[in-house]
Amino acid sequence: MADGHEVRGLDAALRTRLAGHLQRFADDINGVRSVVLASVDGFALVPAAGTHGNGERLAAMTSAMLALAAAVGRELALGELEVLMLEADGGKVLMLALPAEPAPLLLMTACDARCVIGKVLWNAKECGRNIMAELSGSRADPQGKTGLDNQRGATWQDSTIP
Repeated sequence: MADGHEVRGLDAALRTRLAGHLQRFADDINGVRSVVLASVDGFALVPAAGTHGNGERLAAMTSAMLALAAAVGRELALGELEVLMLEADGGKVLMLALPAEPAPLLLMTACDARCVIGKVLWNAKECGRNIMAELSGSRADPQGKTGLDNQRGATWQDSTIP
């Protein structure tokens, strides 16, 4: 099956580090069923964390949904798309656009109904910052711990330097 690993040029060591960030995110929130990191063209770049869902299918659906949501946002002059949330009887889905370089990425999370979507969003953004730090080669915390300093572009270690 085709995948996006070669599309983004992610080596095995980087994919493993990114998978660690996704797994920590999935483990930190009770009720997360699946997490996948995808390219904007719908390829799963890192295997899905969690127990449910096919990463390739989820990546393709996330790409299509965010493209549609971005078109609605452009039509209404709302600016750049950041987050799309869906809620159904059986659960919630959060799709987050990550402004990574050289190309943006997508982070999709599927949760059961007991998840608090605000907590999922906060943790997804933290995970996204860790992923972008990892991709940029900055000193991302290997434990996935970040503080408010990271919101200003600093790394975890920067906040520990006296």
